Amino acid sequence: MNRVINILNLIRLPNVLIIILCQYLLRYGLLRTFLFPDQPEMMSPLLDFTLLVIATVFLTIGGYLINDYFDVRIDAVNRPDRNRVGKDVRIRTIIIAHIVLNSIAILIGFWLAYRLRSFTFGLIFPFVSILLWFYSVRYKRMLFWGNFVVAALSALVIFIVWYFEFLHLRLHPADFAMVVPDLKETAWYFTAYGVFSFLVSLFREIIKDMEDVQGDKTYECRTLPIVIGMNRSNHVVASLVVITILFLAFWQWTFFNRGMILVFWYFLAAVQLPLVYLLYKQYRAGKKEDYHFCSNLCKLIMFAGILSMQLIASII
Repeated sequence: MNRVINILNLIRLPNVLIIILCQYLLRYGLLRTFLFPDQPEMMSPLLDFTLLVIATVFLTIGGYLINDYFDVRIDAVNRPDRNRVGKDVRIRTIIIAHIVLNSIAILIGFWLAYRLRSFTFGLIFPFVSILLWFYSVRYKRMLFWGNFVVAALSALVIFIVWYFEFLHLRLHPADFAMVVPDLKETAWYFTAYGVFSFLVSLFREIIKDMEDVQGDKTYECRTLPIVIGMNRSNHVVASLVVITILFLAFWQWTFFNRGMILVFWYFLAAVQLPLVYLLYKQYRAGKKEDYHFCSNLCKLIMFAGILSMQLIASII
């Protein structure tokens, strides 16, 4: 049982489940609602879409594993009770699993590219794999770059679903012509969720750096809290949270004007209020446990934002 728990911790099961839920809600919540309300058969084949989700998940898990491999010494300081690499799970196993998962994801990516007749789509997967490698080796130890890369990849989880469906539609000109009037609004929703995912991931990564500042400082990482200090990092996090709140307020105002009152109140109660509470907890944080709590709160905020897709779909 302990070995199973350690493996689940290594692959960050909650994060993986959020990715799976997010991509399927994008398909059945947004795409089907706005583009294919009357002709769901015009959507991409479910098997192809499931392969896209699997490739996304495998790249994500592979990224977690290689990150743990390169962070063995740092995690021994930051998370001595949770760091099982080299103890319960052998380092060689980590490397093999990383190679296998990334190889499968890249092969799936090029198979889907063949199906979509778009070589460019297939290049996304090796690019992400290489980017995650460089993130683990270099970027996460650099000022702000590591935070930005993770936030951008979080947004990519959303945008790749849109790009995938767009390329599929392009193969069927008659179907494409039918949905052209609805493309703009659908793209607006995808952009909104992508920006939301980017912002939440960005300030969560900075909070995690504040949580791990002791180990990062020991091994000469140049994360934001180390370079500019904890107080100024707090101000950066607060600024990003406020930007997110204002962004969501504009979104809520749009929903309100469209008569989607329930969505308005959902965002207020399930997303905005937790963001305000995050601001409060972040400024009062002083211990490692406090920043860990704030990091987990960011996950809940992300999860609540993702669930709104189904609510929007049920109202339209």
